[in-house]
Amino acid sequence: MQRVLDELRELRVEEVTWRRQLRGGHQGRQSQIARLEQHATRIRGLSTALVPGLVQTANYARAVFTTQSDLHGTERDPDEAVRERLRRQEVLYEPDKRIDILITESALLHSVVPPADMIAQLDRLNTILALPNLRMGILPAGRTLPHTPIHGFWILDDHVLVENITAELRITDPDQIGVYETLADQLWSAADVGNDASAILQRLTELYRDKIED
Repeated sequence: MQRVLDELRELRVEEVTWRRQLRGGHQGRQSQIARLEQHATRIRGLSTALVPGLVQTANYARAVFTTQSDLHGTERDPDEAVRERLRRQEVLYEPDKRIDILITESALLHSVVPPADMIAQLDRLNTILALPNLRMGILPAGRTLPHTPIHGFWILDDHVLVENITAELRITDPDQIGVYETLADQLWSAADVGNDASAILQRLTELYRDKIED
């Protein structure tokens, strides 16, 4: 048994269940990740299913927190959690941070809020494209990728956070972190940025406007 435990420590991977993290609500978790982001000088993320928390609007964040609380049977605290998530977003405006965010187009097609709120969310994304220390890219639907990402991840300096359905993995093994860095580099080579990313956001905005009119 001790040998197995030693091997697990060598992997430098910690798994923390969402039920444990969120038992008192989402606010505490948001405060924890805010501290990590404040201390990080470089943040790189890939989101494959949702708009990333760092760039979510209040209504979008509230919907995510509510559905996650229902799934895991944990305490609901959407108002407090949303306030903390929006406070986290202050790092987007810190000039000493380097932040790279990749989002799949399919994540933007997952309408977790009503169409009007999705339009507001897309407008938010279009606005932050101009931030000087933020690089945001979109992986267009249908584009052949150099490698298929099977889940999202976040690299904060020398560790990686990976979320699955029931838990979060915290990885500090340098070899594994190197793989995530390589994958991020490869995916960026296929991403639309700048005006091309804005064009995708405008096209999706029209799609959601059509849903309102219907």
